[in-house]
Amino acid sequence: MSQSGTVASRHLTSRAVLLLSLFTGLFILFTPSYSSSAPLSLDGNGGWVDARGRTAPPSLKGKVILYDFWDYTCINCIRTFPHLNEIYRKYKNKGLVIIGIHSPEFDFAARPKRVERAIAQYHLEFPVVLDKDRILWRRFKNHYWPSDYLYSPDGTLLYHSIGEGGYDELERNVVTALHVPDNLPASQDSTAFSPDLTPELYAGTDRGHVGNPSGFHQNEHNYTGHSEIRNSIILKGLWSSYPDHVLSGKKNEGGPPTLTVYYQGRGVNAVLRRPRGKEGKVLVIVDGHPLSPGDTAPDTRIDSQSSSTLLVKGSRMYSIISHQPYGSHRLDLIFLTPGTSLYTLTFNP
Repeated sequence: MSQSGTVASRHLTSRAVLLLSLFTGLFILFTPSYSSSAPLSLDGNGGWVDARGRTAPPSLKGKVILYDFWDYTCINCIRTFPHLNEIYRKYKNKGLVIIGIHSPEFDFAARPKRVERAIAQYHLEFPVVLDKDRILWRRFKNHYWPSDYLYSPDGTLLYHSIGEGGYDELERNVVTALHVPDNLPASQDSTAFSPDLTPELYAGTDRGHVGNPSGFHQNEHNYTGHSEIRNSIILKGLWSSYPDHVLSGKKNEGGPPTLTVYYQGRGVNAVLRRPRGKEGKVLVIVDGHPLSPGDTAPDTRIDSQSSSTLLVKGSRMYSIISHQPYGSHRLDLIFLTPGTSLYTLTFNP
């Protein structure tokens, strides 16, 4: 499990953490290196923003503070937002401050305007500080998206968690820290992930790997042949590889560049970046067919020729497929516009 990767499930502790890796089936026991006392300041970052732009920092004196590390390209982070908003609404007038710390996983996600759009899109109600150079990430000695740290007013770490789920447990720790009556019902958390769910797949040479027998090639390369390796990105046609993404090239005699994945899940999301100065168009084929109307997601559509398409208009996470039956599937993404970048693929449980 990458120390700077997204995490699908939440594991809780204040000293030692036992991580069950859904992706490798291994148990990993480690002692986190985060500090047991809150950092002295939030200085050295990109400033404070909300959906409208720059804003003033909140008052923290005498407050219980929940720091939430997130990135707008992270599907695991996005799925936590409704729960964090609910906790914030319930306890913000009782002494709780939630501070979202946006630490970008990719360079393009460090731009303030893009973060502001994400805050508006996901209706975040709590203040957000930009950690564009990951200064706070290092100050907290953090390693994961998402990751939460709950501190008492005197700066003592009360609770730490990583990943999704555990929202009832988080709220109980907030209630205890605030010394307010605990009228919470029995835990209803049911965030469970099948152990055969395909893990997040990175496309770049630093953390990714391809199912092509030849592996990655430097500079632009014409990938040929076919592989049916599961849980791996398989390239065909002209592609250029970079440390954190692959870039589609022009159509050649073999057709436009194609990316294939054999995966296990209920849906697919992709972090994509549009070509410079224009939209990118991608055809979406699942199990050998265009998407049916019931399988489309917010970012895919059926066009007049009954093809399922995705328009890459910005640099963000795109929801490609949803509401599939959970199981084994094949995804083919056909990149019709040269210069479209793919960073990661994630899969819905």
